[in-house]
Amino acid sequence: MTVTDLKYEIKKTSEQTKLWYVLYVKSNQEISVQEHINSLEIDLEAYCPTQLVIKQWKDRKKKMLTPLLPKIVLIKTQEKFRDQVFSIPGTVRYLFEQKKPAIVREKEIEQLKLITKNKRVIDHQVSSSVKGDVVDLTSYGFKNVKGTIDKVSNGVCWVKLESLGCTLKLTLK
Repeated sequence: MTVTDLKYEIKKTSEQTKLWYVLYVKSNQEISVQEHINSLEIDLEAYCPTQLVIKQWKDRKKKMLTPLLPKIVLIKTQEKFRDQVFSIPGTVRYLFEQKKPAIVREKEIEQLKLITKNKRVIDHQVSSSVKGDVVDLTSYGFKNVKGTIDKVSNGVCWVKLESLGCTLKLTLK
């Protein structure tokens, strides 16, 4: 085994121990935290999936780069270097699952990169449905019918339709 082979093996071994962790950041700080981490000369790589959206105000429209995952930056590093991000302004904490740091697989990161490169995705929306919310049911085949969410449980939503005098059960994706 030559010296270059040995260097390659050491680099390969250290690359295998690097994992993607989920870092919570302050609101609207995702891109700046990513840029700050990637500009440092430490063994950290940050990724914040973004998309270009058109924001509209009363007097103008503007194209803006917005995070696909609000308040989240993905960090690739070794376990021993995870805490170095807390010296950066805007970082809050890591996401934990069952008292261990949540880890994102490399395959999922690649899927996020493919999604953000896809120019056919125009907009996205992440929302939660809670009791009392008024929803428009046009996308479910009703014309100009609105309902009030009565109950949400395990991906099923019951919507009360006052105009029809009944309750509609919707299965959410």
